[in-house]
Amino acid sequence: MIKISMFSERTTTMKKILLPNGLSVSEVALGAMMFGTTVEKKDAYECLDLFLEMGGNFIDTSNNYAHWAGTGDESEMLLGEWLRDRGCRDKIVLATKVGFDRHGVGAGLKKEQIEYWCDESLRKLGTDYIDLYYAHTDDMDTPMEENVEAFDSLVKKGKVRVLGGSNYDTWRFSEFNMMAKEKGCTPYTVMQQRFSYLNCRLDLKPNYIFNENVGRERLRYLENKDIPLVAYSSLIRGAYEDISRLPENYIGGARFETLANMAKEKGVTNSALAVAWMCNAHRMKGFPRVIPLFSSSNVAHFTDNCAGADLVLTDEEMTILTNA
Repeated sequence: MIKISMFSERTTTMKKILLPNGLSVSEVALGAMMFGTTVEKKDAYECLDLFLEMGGNFIDTSNNYAHWAGTGDESEMLLGEWLRDRGCRDKIVLATKVGFDRHGVGAGLKKEQIEYWCDESLRKLGTDYIDLYYAHTDDMDTPMEENVEAFDSLVKKGKVRVLGGSNYDTWRFSEFNMMAKEKGCTPYTVMQQRFSYLNCRLDLKPNYIFNENVGRERLRYLENKDIPLVAYSSLIRGAYEDISRLPENYIGGARFETLANMAKEKGVTNSALAVAWMCNAHRMKGFPRVIPLFSSSNVAHFTDNCAGADLVLTDEEMTILTNA
């Protein structure tokens, strides 16, 4: 059973971060992946309303969420309904993606795919612009130049404000940006990747996981280029509150015990402390700005996790957690 900390009993006011690309976003992002499928409309609206009330404004979806539980249209369509019902589009920084398949359709980053799915996302979301548009995954079969020019065209047309890359190898992300600079096109200014406080095992295939053990080079690259990292699967599907749920490709051990002991001392949940560490990781050498991305159909748990962004950690505490 997940314990609820003192944070759940009050309303959190999230601080905003001004990113180098000009977007002003909340310290944590709300993931809408399962909204409209396994998370029903009523529960999704409750979570969205609460997020907005707490000062949250950074919402993440994709053109294919969640096709394994539905058609792939549900998340964007529900968000579009909510934005219309609440009249709050101007208060939200909306991120969506293109590139992964949905029931075998639409995979890839060819020019016509990027243009088609952008227009589809705009239609479903009920908006005329997307704040942050990600390439959901790399497309090694399409010339990089075609990717660069197609995404840049969306920005120049006013359909997209800024671009990001997700699930990219560092060298490919860097190659995109070098080519964009050469051609006078729009670069990727955000990376989204699987990341959390706990490390993954080095003897298993990374499978899009990276952190200070398996991706220190990538973290240093992002820090050096001042590119923020949006961390998906940041709470590892509840494993911080029930370690038996930790997937085999993560390591618990002493690092988890260090987190759990400090969380107990502070009277907060393990998840809230993990969020706090991620929100403060940029204070440590070798880390970029990290924005944890997570969701929940349980409002109490979601409130508690969001409040982790408010938790004050001393330099000593950050060092203890980071070096565990």
